[in-house]
Amino acid sequence: MEVLVAMAVFVASHVVARRSGLRPALVRRLGEQAYLTIYSVVSLLLLTWVIWALLAADRIMLWSAPAWSYEFAAVATFAGFILIGIGSIVPNPNSVAFRKTGFDPDRPGVVGWVRHPLILGLALWGLAHVPANGDWPSVILFGGTALFGVIGVVSFERRLKREFGEDEWSRLTSGRGHLDRRAVFGAAFGVVLWVAFIVLHPVLFGVNPWAGLVTRFG
Repeated sequence: MEVLVAMAVFVASHVVARRSGLRPALVRRLGEQAYLTIYSVVSLLLLTWVIWALLAADRIMLWSAPAWSYEFAAVATFAGFILIGIGSIVPNPNSVAFRKTGFDPDRPGVVGWVRHPLILGLALWGLAHVPANGDWPSVILFGGTALFGVIGVVSFERRLKREFGEDEWSRLTSGRGHLDRRAVFGAAFGVVLWVAFIVLHPVLFGVNPWAGLVTRFG
């Protein structure tokens, strides 16, 4: 039950910030950077609560992890962390991002290809864990994260299309992306994060993500 409450509060905190006038009011009062810092800290604390509730919850098995789920998790989380790293460094005023300034719509960089890297990276992280974690409530956390990410992207796309209008939106979404230095640094940062989480995973969550691969191929 606590997992559902924690997930509901986590989702509600993001929906309320986006759908109400709370975000622009706080940005005007605190400034963009201060708001983003507070928003990130609150999101991290709420996510920690979700994970803590998950680790303490009773498990009800829904399916056994298929053999391919471990390779899938390794590859999908690798790609997900690269997107998260890019989304953390590359400026992107039209999505969830840590940097809003410094974006040039005529030279959008990797954002010209992937408009919501941070959201998609988190969604991919959630999806990566679903096949290997076929228990209640793990499926709520990981499946919910993936679904929330997809819904978030769709919501952003609809809102941005309304704000920019058909002509400008078509210009911005014409696939004019390119690989620049910030994207490379972001991808490298994502790889570092991925390695760090692999190493710390047994300590933080009590599960060795490589155990399934070792058992299968060892």
